[in-house]
Amino acid sequence: MIFSKSRLLLLLTLLPGLAFRVSWAQEKCGTVAYQEIRLHRNPRLENTDQFEKWMKDKLQSRLKTLSGDRTQSSTYTIPVVVHVIHNGEPVGTGTNISDAQIISQINVINKDFPRNNLDAVNTPPEFLPVAGSMDIEFALAKQDPEGLATNGIVRVQGTKNSWAMVDNDTFKALSYWPAENYLNIWVINLQDGGLIGYTQLPVSNLPGLEDSSTDRLTDGVVIYYRAFGTNDGGGTFDLESRFSKGRTATHEIGHFFGLRHTWGDINSCSGTDYVDDTPTQIGSTSGCPTQAEVSCSHDKMFQNYLDYTDDGCMNIFTLGQVARMTTVL
Repeated sequence: MIFSKSRLLLLLTLLPGLAFRVSWAQEKCGTVAYQEIRLHRNPRLENTDQFEKWMKDKLQSRLKTLSGDRTQSSTYTIPVVVHVIHNGEPVGTGTNISDAQIISQINVINKDFPRNNLDAVNTPPEFLPVAGSMDIEFALAKQDPEGLATNGIVRVQGTKNSWAMVDNDTFKALSYWPAENYLNIWVINLQDGGLIGYTQLPVSNLPGLEDSSTDRLTDGVVIYYRAFGTNDGGGTFDLESRFSKGRTATHEIGHFFGLRHTWGDINSCSGTDYVDDTPTQIGSTSGCPTQAEVSCSHDKMFQNYLDYTDDGCMNIFTLGQVARMTTVL
């Protein structure tokens, strides 16, 4: 079956002559900056506080249902279309990544979300009671918007050799399938100050927001081509060593389903991701720590998919995060 999204979808557009600057230093996910650009473009769009009030109300009953149960009752099947925006190379070379590389990525997310990933054994014992799994399957689409058979992979030669976030609407317009029927993933040569991915966050159906942008043409996930897929299992794909286990897609799809960064994007213990069972922490975590790190008087959950650690350190979604994603779906 196909999934439905009761949410408004927003379009990244910059006002002519708008001088909007974002610092990309030490960033690898551009989702927050992308959201800020949209709010700057249209201040009437739903802000974080409004979204979280809606989310809190929806979660109350669901969290009671999930107490003591690590999976939601419904099974979700998500049809995926991967748009490879390449530079004219043969398939399997450079930006024109191979089918095998794409399939390896689908395999990763199909293990990470239900917590069938082999490195789940690396989750520290203190976090095991809140480890959650989501009964979900991501499937490369078998039918295109015209009803024809497909493998869920579309290859399009781009009009530029590399892309930045400000090119968002341009490269997405090169290849797009209706967002109400497919999860669109664009794999591009993303050259934007160290970013390796970003996502269009969902918004709720709050009263008074009916006139917000409903343009669905940019809805989906964007990932740098050298951070898409995995070399686990003997792959030899041209991937960045730190991001060669496919967790960039896990992270960004988590955003797509409504998750926030675990530190709340504030370098303070007052930051929040609006999930009760992810410990508060000061700022993101980089690299791959070899032992527990203390932040805000307790151990960081730096193994969480919504932190900034290297792929090899990520291995957990929490019950609260699963409840949040299920609520958005």
